[in-house]
Amino acid sequence: MLKKIMLIAAAAAVFCCGCSADYSNIDGYDRIMNARELYAGLYGAHLTVTDEGRGLVTQELTFLYDDVDRLAYSYYGTDGETEYREYHDGYEYSYTDENGEWATIKEGEQNYRGYNRVSKLSMADVGMIFIKPESIESSTVEQKGSDTIITTVYRSEELSEMMSAQLGTDGTLTEFSVIYTLNSTGYCTSMEQKGVAELNGETQKIDYLLTIDSMNDIAKINPPSELQ
Repeated sequence: MLKKIMLIAAAAAVFCCGCSADYSNIDGYDRIMNARELYAGLYGAHLTVTDEGRGLVTQELTFLYDDVDRLAYSYYGTDGETEYREYHDGYEYSYTDENGEWATIKEGEQNYRGYNRVSKLSMADVGMIFIKPESIESSTVEQKGSDTIITTVYRSEELSEMMSAQLGTDGTLTEFSVIYTLNSTGYCTSMEQKGVAELNGETQKIDYLLTIDSMNDIAKINPPSELQ
């Protein structure tokens, strides 16, 4: 239902690896995998996805599980021209239609069911923190104060099909890397995807930054003013 998912989130959702192979040779791999599990275990958080080339926040999500593990969230997405919003209180799902007007579906209507710890919202699950270990060419780990910085460089040609599908255009990814910042307790506070692609005969940068804050520090998800 999150219609305006851009490259960073969509790619992460696609490659949620339940890997049985041994990737222990990848520096930082275990820390990244642990950070994914820590993120999926949060009770609440606020995150943004920024298109760094345009300096535009393309996605913003605040989510919170209640005491019976039902998920409430508020979501905003834009491609720079149109905007899209969602609000879920755990029992009703509201969203803006093609005219920007709010519509609401109650649980049980149109086969709609809310999210919880079992039926997860993709942006609140492990896949939001991208990794595709079988395509990693190299990785490095460095310490900056209390933060751990893990940089993974990918064999970009192996991700071109994914990029084309997510952006809805033909193209070739020529460079791709992901930079993770983990705090002292192992949580991922930011993930930067940096890419270069040949799209429609032009060389373009595809750089997105995911930031995660207010982890386990969300008290309430307030509905948009139009729904109050």
